[in-house]
Amino acid sequence: MLAKIGQREIAIIVIVLSLLAAGIWYATWYRGAQDYIQQLQGEIQKLEAERRRGLAARKALPQLEAAIADYEAQIAEFLKALPPKEDFAAVLESLSDRAKATGVTLRSIKRSPAGNPVEDVRAVNVSLSLESPFPELFVYLKELESMRRFSTIDGLVMTIGGTESTNPRLSTNLTMTIYVYEGKPPLENAEEGGAGQ
Repeated sequence: MLAKIGQREIAIIVIVLSLLAAGIWYATWYRGAQDYIQQLQGEIQKLEAERRRGLAARKALPQLEAAIADYEAQIAEFLKALPPKEDFAAVLESLSDRAKATGVTLRSIKRSPAGNPVEDVRAVNVSLSLESPFPELFVYLKELESMRRFSTIDGLVMTIGGTESTNPRLSTNLTMTIYVYEGKPPLENAEEGGAGQ
C-alpha cells in the first residue's frame, strides 16, 4: 500500500505529522515552560523587592538600635523618678508640708486608684481641697511643679470667698494624678524620687 503512495502524498503526510507534533510540543512543553518562566520571574521580582527592603532595613538598623537604647534610657530615668508604692504616704505628707510652707491651708486630701498606664506603674488620683489667697496658691502650684516625680495636674477649680478684700481667699479644688512604681527598685540611684524633694 505504501508503494502506491507517491512522493507528494508522503510529503503531505510528513508535513501534517510535523505540524501535529509541533502543536503537541507547543501545547504541552513550550507553553508550560513559558508559564513556569513567568512564575519564576514574578518570584524573582518579589524576592528583589524583599532584598531591597532588607538592605534598607539593615542600613537603618544602627539608627533604630540607637533609638531603642535612647527610649530604654528614658524609661529607666522615668522609673527612677517615680516614688515606690510603699512610700506613697510620704508623697501625701510632702504635699501637706509644701502647703504649710507656702501658707496654703490644706482642708482635705482624697486619693483613688486610676489604673496601670504602664507595666509596674500605678496611677493614683489625688484630690486636694485648698484655701488661701492667690499669691500663696500660685507659690504652692510652683512648688508642686518642682517636685522630683512624675505627676500631672488634671483640674483646678477656684472659687472666690469674698469680694470685699483686694486679696480675697480662694477655695480651690485641685485634682492631680501621681504615678508610683510597683516593680522591683531600679538598680541605680533607687533612693532618688522617693520623698518628693
